[in-house]
Amino acid sequence: MSFFQSEQVQENLQDIFKTYQQVAAVTSRLATMNTQEKLEHIEDCKILIDKQRNFCFRLTLAASDDPEAADMKSRINALTTAFGYKDLMECLDAMLMTLDQAARREVDQS
Repeated sequence: MSFFQSEQVQENLQDIFKTYQQVAAVTSRLATMNTQEKLEHIEDCKILIDKQRNFCFRLTLAASDDPEAADMKSRINALTTAFGYKDLMECLDAMLMTLDQAARREVDQS
């Protein structure tokens, strides 16, 4: 069975997409949020990144045996290198650092 045909992988992808939709819907209200709401939004973003990181790790493991997973991993890494990162994990790490800095600024300003 292909990596992407796995029921668990499909559930993980659906969960990531659902979480992304929730985060995206709230992002539009960022300018009107109070500090606590912003901090909660930052935590929700971190949860999304954690889900993406776990999926990326599983994709990397599957890429050694599954050509479809290997192709997806290559395409993801090509996109992240276009943005100046070594791979998706480095990009996700940078996002987490940015979110941590944003959270510190919010706390410092309140």
